[in-house]
Amino acid sequence: MTSHTVAWKKAQLEELTTLANQYPVIAVASLRSFPASLFQGLRKKLKGKAEIRVSKTRVIRKAFEQSSIDSEKLNSYVNDSIAIIFTSMNPFEIYAFLKKNKGDVAAKEGSLAQNDIVVPAGDTGLPPGPALSDLKGAGLKVMVQGATISIAEDKVVTKKGEPVSAAVAGTLSKLGIKPIKVGLNIVACYENKEVFEGDVLNIDEEEVRNNFIKAYTQAFNLAFNAGYFIKETIPLLLQKAFRESKAVALEAEVLSPATIEEFIAKAARQASALKSNIPTQAPTEAKAEEKVEEKAEEKKEEPKAEEKKEEPKAEGKKEEPKAEEKKEEPAKDAAEEKKE
Repeated sequence: MTSHTVAWKKAQLEELTTLANQYPVIAVASLRSFPASLFQGLRKKLKGKAEIRVSKTRVIRKAFEQSSIDSEKLNSYVNDSIAIIFTSMNPFEIYAFLKKNKGDVAAKEGSLAQNDIVVPAGDTGLPPGPALSDLKGAGLKVMVQGATISIAEDKVVTKKGEPVSAAVAGTLSKLGIKPIKVGLNIVACYENKEVFEGDVLNIDEEEVRNNFIKAYTQAFNLAFNAGYFIKETIPLLLQKAFRESKAVALEAEVLSPATIEEFIAKAARQASALKSNIPTQAPTEAKAEEKVEEKAEEKKEEPKAEEKKEEPKAEGKKEEPKAEEKKEEPAKDAAEEKKE
């Protein structure tokens, strides 16, 4: 063993020991079938959230033994090709993060399809030749258009859960389709001297959330129906008690600030209903009113008749002075003649 290798191992040992003492959560993830290109991208995504390291298994185990953690529980999972993740995220959070940040890789022969693998219709950009036979061998309907091969229609080449055949794998590789998603699979996670295996951490967040909501709703309904007073049920229980007591008071006709408006509204409705059933006028009263109106109209017409009779008298009196004036004129003429 060269001095360079010894120095590298010593530096790795010190770094891993320091990280194990610094972070509360340590995850062991498998690197099997995980390409280096995706590993570098994942390291960037974890920046500021976690530290990820790859080293030899013997160095990792020794670092855990020298740290303050319970190494016996975690070292049994340090096997094969692994990566160690040091983080402050809880085990479920780091597992969910890695699950969401998977990368796409090409399908290999024998790989199980995670979903239906579909080859879309369109121009492939491949020239006619051997590729034409390969595409047909994968079950695709192809045709030559100009200088390239085109796929006539969408085609499911492998259904979910089925293994990928050699012909399909070669075709997908030629078309640049990467249908397989891979990520770091957490084998175990250490926190507070407890180890959680990957199967325990693999939960459906949406399902868990819905289960919590369902459990809360059922507990609330039970407490409310049982009349159990807690912070959540007190407002509704008080409202229910008020409504029931008010209903009893209305039935017993007990006047109170809460019922007085109801009684007034009830009385108004009854008065309105009673008024609608009473005739507006009796027949005899209507006839009497008609006679009174006729007499009033006759009295109004009488003065008009008297005024018409008086009009001729007034004209006769006005004409008499004119007759006298005519008689006086000859008398004046006779007097003037005597003077002459």
